[in-house]
Amino acid sequence: MEILQVKNYETLTLSMRNKHILIVDDEQNILAVLKNALRKMEPTYQITTASDGFIALDRLQEKTFDLVITDFNMQGMDGLELVEAIHYQQPQAKIIMITAYGYEGIEEDIARLRVFRYLAKPLEIKTLRQVVVEALMEATTNRPSIFMISNEQYDTIHKLLKQLQTDINGRCIFLTTTNGDTVARMGDTGKIAVESLASVLSASLVSLLAAGRVLDKSENTVNLAYHEGKNEFLYALNIGETMLLIIIIDRTAYSSRLGSVWYYTQQAALNLNKTLQDTSYTRPEAVFSETMESSFDDELDKLWGN
Repeated sequence: MEILQVKNYETLTLSMRNKHILIVDDEQNILAVLKNALRKMEPTYQITTASDGFIALDRLQEKTFDLVITDFNMQGMDGLELVEAIHYQQPQAKIIMITAYGYEGIEEDIARLRVFRYLAKPLEIKTLRQVVVEALMEATTNRPSIFMISNEQYDTIHKLLKQLQTDINGRCIFLTTTNGDTVARMGDTGKIAVESLASVLSASLVSLLAAGRVLDKSENTVNLAYHEGKNEFLYALNIGETMLLIIIIDRTAYSSRLGSVWYYTQQAALNLNKTLQDTSYTRPEAVFSETMESSFDDELDKLWGN
């Protein structure tokens, strides 16, 4: 991909200012150099640093970032593992990978994980600045996507959630994206702030996914987050890497216990994962343009009596 040449950074548009950037590297001197380089380039950038992948996950839980710049070789959690976690927790963030030691197949891994660009050490600050501008410009111009499921899939999801609610005597169940968009719900939802709840829970689950990879290289696992409150029990499971199953059970003497809830929700999660395998995200303009074209054709058919 051709690097965008930006000769005068003062010409950045207002939409490019006040961006939140996270820099991750286990060398403090590199963190300082990168932070100062971007601050000099654009003083309005809100720059956060982290000295390893796990600290980065904490920072991702605290705020939303437009761009993450991460080293590849780090202790505990390497750059690729962190990138997977970022896509799960903040899929809208652009990612720039920095590496001093490549390996055979790194370009395939970078492409698979949708990294915006990777740069080799030693870095040229001018090149870094150009790539940062390009990444932020693309992030600014990108439009949100729409999660698309068929009527048949929705009916299957509805049946699975209804059966799960019966099995565990749940007050309410949500199936959401990790961004907090509700795909389906069941039961008395009340005034629950689903988007905020999903954002916090996705951070907890991505930490469990990352810990599993560090512990035994586990992939595609179902993980459980659990909270015991005064009046209710809260359970959350990941459905793949893009969806969450959130369950709230009223706390009574007859509430289902953790073991049985885990059994039934794990089975439901596996079935939901199978149901959602063929779903996709698409640009809104693609949906609307297709709808408008279809409506236009219908009107023409009426005019011509077809």
